[in-house]
Order: sequence, then C-alpha cells, then structure tokens
Amino acid sequence: MSDPQRLIQQAQKKAQPSSGFMKLFGASDSYRYEEAADLYVEAANLYRLRKELDTAGATFLDAAECQQKAGNDDEAGNTFVEAFKAFKSGSSPFKAAQALSKAIEIFTRRGQFRRGANFKFELAEILESDLQDYPGAMEAYETAADWYAQDQALALANKSYLKCADLKALDAKYIDACDIYRKVIQNSLGNRLSQWSIKEYYLKLVLCYMAADDQVAAQKSLNEAVSEDSNFASSREHELLTALIECYSAGDVEHFSAKVYEFDRYSKLDKWKTTVLLKIKDSMASADDDLL
Repeated sequence: MSDPQRLIQQAQKKAQPSSGFMKLFGASDSYRYEEAADLYVEAANLYRLRKELDTAGATFLDAAECQQKAGNDDEAGNTFVEAFKAFKSGSSPFKAAQALSKAIEIFTRRGQFRRGANFKFELAEILESDLQDYPGAMEAYETAADWYAQDQALALANKSYLKCADLKALDAKYIDACDIYRKVIQNSLGNRLSQWSIKEYYLKLVLCYMAADDQVAAQKSLNEAVSEDSNFASSREHELLTALIECYSAGDVEHFSAKVYEFDRYSKLDKWKTTVLLKIKDSMASADDDLL
C-alpha cells in the first residue's frame, strides 16, 4: 500500500505555481493542480481505509482546493462532499458542516438546486443534532424546503418546512411557525398522499396560535380546518382543540389538563406537543395569578 504522506508531499510540489522559464512563456498551471488533486484524493482514500477519517477529510479539502484552482468546480463540489462524509464519520461535525456548505455553494451556483436541497437538508440535520445551532438549522431547513418547492418536490418541501416550523415553535417563535405550517397545509390540500396528515398540521397550527396568546387566530384556524378537511370535524384532534380553546377562554387549568390527559391515553403526545401544551398551560396559570 502506498504511503499517503509521500503522496501528499508529491501533491504539494505539484501544487506550486509555475516559475522561471515556464511562467515566462505563459504555461498554464491547471494541469499541475489537476495532478496535485489526484494525488490528494488518492492519499485521502488511503487515510479513509486506515479509518483516519479526520485526516482524510482534511486531505479531501486540499484536493478540492486544487480542483477549484484548476477550474474544475464540478469535481471540487464532489470532493467537498467526500470531505464532509469523512468528517461526519469521524469526530468533526463542525468541519463536516463547513465542507458541505462549500459543496452546496458550488452546486447551487451551477444551477443544481435539487442536489443542493438534498445536501442543505443534511446540513440542517447536522446543525440541529450535532452542533445544536438551532438558528442555523432553521434557516437551512427553510432554504432546503424553498428549493424543493421550486422543483415541485412538495413532499420533500413539506418535510423540510415541518422541521423548520417545529424548531421555530420550540424556540417560542410561534407566529413564524404558524406561517410555515400554513405553507405545509396548502401544499397538502387535495394531495391524496398527505391528506391524512393534515389534521396533525392543523393541530400544530392551532396550538401555536394558542401559545402565542392569539385566541382569535386559533379559533379561526380551527374553523378553517373543519371547512378544508371533511374528516377533521369528527377527529380527536378537533375534539381536543375545541375543548382546549374553551378551557383557555375560561381560564380553567384543571379542565385543560384533564382534556390533555384524556387525549394522551389514546394518542400518545410527543415531546413537541408536550412542550407547547405546557407553555399554554403555564400562560393560563400566570394569567390566573395576575388576577389574584
């Protein structure tokens, strides 16, 4: 097996700009950078075989830089993706995100927005799960969703919009979340494949308006749900929301909690719903305290 360090040394020599006689006669350096990039890629793959993944990622970055200098942006984009994969599998999620961002920039600059959307969604997941950069994740999810929507990939757009809206709600940006849930609902109405999910989207929409203390918008959205979805009026989601809005208006925290508990017995509440419902309940309790 070749020595990756020796390959890197050869690549570094190749990547030196022309000088002297060659420079005087205007020789292009492109071929030198192309050869250097090939050597870096070979070395990076050897490091990957050795499971030295962070070193492999760094070497792929060197290769991509040479490919860009040679004017081979398409190859550079693919090599940045390889760097991302190496860093992600290793122990450097931040470097993985940086490498993937560079790849996305190349792909979208060259009009490859569907490919860019796929990687933008993956970038958002890293920002959310590995780096806990929630503002960055929200922006990346929404951008991916917009690119999917432009490509008429509405199912993928909805998936991205939902991730963004859920994060915004957890960050107490309830009205912003509502705006995005409405996009998802509009994309889903009349779609046979997503019609059964609409009641979930309306549930989140109304809960966010309640958390934002906009009871008028909450009731209006509930009425819209009944009008737009013929199955919603008979759903447990409609029953729950109707009861919760009544409890909120009456300031009845005890009855509010009982209705949530009853719903949870049959449809287990996930972490997102539990968090938002607790926020609404706390707002009701605070309002009661203010009246004392």
